Amino acid sequence: MKTSRRAAAPVIGVLAGAAAVGVFLGGSATATESDSPSDRFAIREVIDRHQMYIDLRDADGYANLYTKDARYRSPFGSADGRSEIRAMFIDLAEKGFTKGKRHMTGPAMIEVNGTTATARSWYWVAETEAEHAVYATGTYTDKLRKVNGKWEIVQRVQTLDELAPSGR
Repeated sequence: MKTSRRAAAPVIGVLAGAAAVGVFLGGSATATESDSPSDRFAIREVIDRHQMYIDLRDADGYANLYTKDARYRSPFGSADGRSEIRAMFIDLAEKGFTKGKRHMTGPAMIEVNGTTATARSWYWVAETEAEHAVYATGTYTDKLRKVNGKWEIVQRVQTLDELAPSGR
């Protein structure tokens, strides 16, 4: 099982990179009338910073991506409000949950409607210490709001992709 995941990792990385380039070069991302390239770029920056702050172990940077009243839901924990989200981040880091991992986000579908937006993105987590392998994959579903000119996450729901039963 680990062998197939390890072999798939370069392929997944290439495909995700190609999809990201397609979005930046005018690919099939969804746009609405109230959508602007600068808003879409700023939202993508929030999505990317989310992953980077995990690996940099920057609890404040991570928590400040969320509104004060944000909600975070995942298989690994849930939190309400920026301060609880920060505390959850610190708790998971102190337990070693993110040690030896690299978090990445692939393509994202972003829809902007004035000062609110939704985004759906795929993510994967690479194992970097025991062996080079894909550790987990899944989806983020986000609701965002522009607060004082800055995009912040109002709600993030993280799901994990299910593994196929063995023998398939």
